[in-house]
Amino acid sequence: MIIKSKLSLPTPLKRSIVRKRLMHNLGNCKLGLICAPAGYGKTTAMTDWAQSKKHLAWFSIDRFDDNISRFSNYFIHSINEINAINCPASLEAVKQSQYPDLINLFTLFISEISEYNVPICIVLDNYHHIKNPVIHQGISFFIKNMPNTWQMVIASRTHPNLPVSNLRLKQQLFEISEAELAFTDLETDSFFALCTDFYRDPEKQQALRKSVDGWPAALQLVSILSKDSDTFNECAEQIGKSNHAYLWDYLDEEVFSLLNPKLQTLLLTIAPLNKVDADIVNSLCQIDNGQEQLERLQEQGAFIVANNNQKEWFTFHSFFKTFLLHKCKNTPGIKSDHTKIARLWLSKQNIEEALPHALKSQDQQLIIDLLKGAGWQLLDDGHLSSLDECFDIIKDAIWEYPELVLLELWMLRSRHQGYKVEPLIKKAEAIFAEKNISLSEQVKNELPVIHAQIAINHGKIEDALSQAQKTLLTMETNSIRVNIVAQAIMGEAYHCLGNLPLAYQYFQEVKMLANGQHMHQSVIWAFYQQGEILHAQSNHVEAERHIDAAISLINKYHLQKLPLYAFPLHFKAQKAYQEGDFELAEHLCKSALKVVSPYGEQWRLYTYTLQAKIALEKKDRDQTAPLIEEIERLIRKQHFHSDWIASANYVRIKYWRTCNDITAIERWLENAPIPEHARNHFDQCHNRNRIRAYIQLGDLDKAETLLESNIADAQACELLQEVNRNLILLTTVDCRLKKLESAKKHLLQALELSLLTGLTTCFVRESGNLKSVYLELADDDSLLHSVKERLAYLLSLSGINVNEPQKIPFTPESVKKIQAHPRVPMLVKNIQLTPREWEVLGMIYAGYRNHQIAKMMGVAPTTIKSHIRNVYQKLGLGDRNEAMVLSEELVTLIDE
Repeated sequence: MIIKSKLSLPTPLKRSIVRKRLMHNLGNCKLGLICAPAGYGKTTAMTDWAQSKKHLAWFSIDRFDDNISRFSNYFIHSINEINAINCPASLEAVKQSQYPDLINLFTLFISEISEYNVPICIVLDNYHHIKNPVIHQGISFFIKNMPNTWQMVIASRTHPNLPVSNLRLKQQLFEISEAELAFTDLETDSFFALCTDFYRDPEKQQALRKSVDGWPAALQLVSILSKDSDTFNECAEQIGKSNHAYLWDYLDEEVFSLLNPKLQTLLLTIAPLNKVDADIVNSLCQIDNGQEQLERLQEQGAFIVANNNQKEWFTFHSFFKTFLLHKCKNTPGIKSDHTKIARLWLSKQNIEEALPHALKSQDQQLIIDLLKGAGWQLLDDGHLSSLDECFDIIKDAIWEYPELVLLELWMLRSRHQGYKVEPLIKKAEAIFAEKNISLSEQVKNELPVIHAQIAINHGKIEDALSQAQKTLLTMETNSIRVNIVAQAIMGEAYHCLGNLPLAYQYFQEVKMLANGQHMHQSVIWAFYQQGEILHAQSNHVEAERHIDAAISLINKYHLQKLPLYAFPLHFKAQKAYQEGDFELAEHLCKSALKVVSPYGEQWRLYTYTLQAKIALEKKDRDQTAPLIEEIERLIRKQHFHSDWIASANYVRIKYWRTCNDITAIERWLENAPIPEHARNHFDQCHNRNRIRAYIQLGDLDKAETLLESNIADAQACELLQEVNRNLILLTTVDCRLKKLESAKKHLLQALELSLLTGLTTCFVRESGNLKSVYLELADDDSLLHSVKERLAYLLSLSGINVNEPQKIPFTPESVKKIQAHPRVPMLVKNIQLTPREWEVLGMIYAGYRNHQIAKMMGVAPTTIKSHIRNVYQKLGLGDRNEAMVLSEELVTLIDE
């Protein structure tokens, strides 16, 4: 009896896409092998290809066909189904013989049909059911001797036991593996477009494909279960995490249940591991043929893959591993021995693989042994969260091991959690003294340098410098780590003290020493600090190169999750903000938030500050207000480095200015930071924050005095960026004090310096206050060409047209409003100025000088002097400054 459906081409799936790329290169190859685990679309690929074949034999094999008689019967009948072929002798032979000799049978068959010169294709689907070596031998004989115009295509979950090396050398073998059968992003999109009629989030769709390694069965399951966008997202997330009952059922029925009990137990035993080799399998499963068992699992399509041709290491597909872990929980007698697994990895000196199992074991002694042997390596490689978990597990046992206390202190330092370091070191020193614990030379050397780190975090620069210098003089020569950290502290201290060249040199030494010790975080920190120093000196190209070098090392050593990564991201975000590229700045801020969020909310302050600055520049009050609230809350709750406080105060003052919240500014000024000297960028910023507050409160003399002091400090330390910012702000103060010649001089100095610093947004931000000085400089023919070019560029950024006359406020209509206003000064109300005199007063208010007014009005300068004298006499004014004050008062009346 023959079941006809086994010899029929399967009906194509309704919801499938044709992937011509898969079988495109089969060409005239004699044999095609499609080998992949269940659910990879092997049958679908062959069905699509077979649609165009005129003479096709199809045999769908099942487990009952692993029988010589049954297999040969179906095989001959499948070919006989082709209309152009007739083989009665071969059909009679398989009918008469219960156990035919396949070599004789196939010899007869090939001889019988030799008269037919017909190119045919034979497809054997699900060949993995064939285990009988006699059948393998027969098919090998058939392939070797079949006509050259014939092709055979075999699909199997396992690599068939057929000799194919000779065909491969002759280029007569065509192979497709699971890697080729996996869906690409484009195929995934085409597939879901065919199967669904709703919107799909491209990112979620791509993440799904990536998480299941393009496994078609998983994508098919999502398409079946998804009814709309919401269910698609939900299902894609579940399937992507291999956390769905239907997926588990499929893997159980199609893969796991087909394995023998010994292999099932082996799989469940090794399921917790990310990768395995024969030694680990032998140890965990207490067998001596681990290599053979691993290769057998691979051959049987158990979603386990050899990492190289030598088959030393094997890994699971992620979705199958998750299934196995689920199976472990529901299988009696199976319990993962994480302690044993961790110690196996430790014996192989593979710390990264040992660590997660050690954590799962909750075994205190195992954790202590791991930290004693590999704690510093974990610290240098950036496994800070895992180290934190380790210290949580060992709890008070840590006090018996001073070197582990030291490790925890450095771990907290790497996380920049200085507020935790000081309490821990005080507690440790008290316990060591109480228990009379003997400290090693390493611990004795390193505790002082940690004290120096605490000092610099608290802004005690001189104390930090002194302690670091003392440490370098007294430490043992072999304490390289202490040497590196002490020199880094000295670099930071000299940076804060304004000695930038010396600070740079210390960080250069840190880089050299840390490179030799593979202390990647110290190297990255040195690059970042040097970038900040170069930026302060306006060496922007080199600064950017150092920041890029830091990011490159972070990527190279996979340290993107450390808070250290936020520093270069903030640097680039600040640079983008200064250049007016707010979209890039916002993107970088979001990246920084993603990095720092796991380390506590205190880390968000600087990023929130940058985001608030961006929102203010975009005049987005709705976005700014909640950010300012968060900044205020964090400042009240946490202790922060002076640099972050300076930046946060800057944005707070700027926000209060936009809201005209004078009370908030006055209240802030009462307790504002007052640096003794401003030898670094953040102390400079602290002073400028106070200056802006003074300006807003109208205390311009204090603002001017502090600005002059700030400039002197910045010049002494060669902080060119800070000198430039101060000069721009000083020009604003000059304008408000009506010191127009001084304003022009300082703005010119700021413009000349900006050729080095590259500052632009600072000029644009103050353009409203400096418009008249800008215009006067634009008329100055004595300016250098480069300065004129710079000025023209800044004017264009500020939207100022030098050829467009300033708006004169005192038009005939506005004069009527002023004179009718109840609060108009009596002198103005009673003394009538001529229209010409009102026009002159308006030009004085707009900032024009006498020669400019004369030029605009087309009269002689002496005539203008006469008009101005008349205005002063009529209104009782002593000079131009008094005229400006009165004009400002009158202008406010126009708008009321």
